[in-house]
Amino acid sequence: MTSAEIALIAALGASALTGLASLGVVWLQEWRRGKARNEDALRASVQELLTRSMGVATRARAMGELMRIRSGLKEGFDVAMRHRKLVDLFELHDWLAQDIAPMNAALSQIWTRDSQEGIRLANEVVSKCMDLLGTNTTKQQTGNGWERMRRWAAGERWTPEMIAEANSAMQQLAHARKRYAEHARARFGLDVVELFTSREPKDKPVPAPESPDGPAPIST
Repeated sequence: MTSAEIALIAALGASALTGLASLGVVWLQEWRRGKARNEDALRASVQELLTRSMGVATRARAMGELMRIRSGLKEGFDVAMRHRKLVDLFELHDWLAQDIAPMNAALSQIWTRDSQEGIRLANEVVSKCMDLLGTNTTKQQTGNGWERMRRWAAGERWTPEMIAEANSAMQQLAHARKRYAEHARARFGLDVVELFTSREPKDKPVPAPESPDGPAPIST
């Protein structure tokens, strides 16, 4: 093999190595960009799930009040006299879907992008939303003839047990949202923080007591 052939083979080999290195760099850049896009999509889905779950909770409360207010003899009279229109189930469905549909879409994104623990916690948030919706739209159990007559005339009402159950369902949803938010913060490398901040900060300065003659002097 001549020196020219050796030089040609070496040049071709160097060119091949350079090409492979370039392909490797391009592949690595694309992989990093794909990972970043996946993280951005997951982050957006997490935020959407947390936001929409709170919207579902608000609508669940409104549904419960709607069932209580728009029931009984007076409601029937107002509808018959066209003071207000009858509740339309399709309109009610569309109204609920304004938060439920985006929440389910966010959950679908989480199913394809998050870890097993993240999926479990996201499923729990959605499940607690549905529990809250069901609890707030539960009717009072049928009682005796007098109770049925009262419901027919005065409409639905919330018993203390039903109120306690609805409040418990709301608290369970709040804690499910908190657990998922804490998981998401750890997933994205954010600092650990206290999400329920109703308590006073431990390092809040305590004001000096005032004397009968006015505020205490500032010590130096």
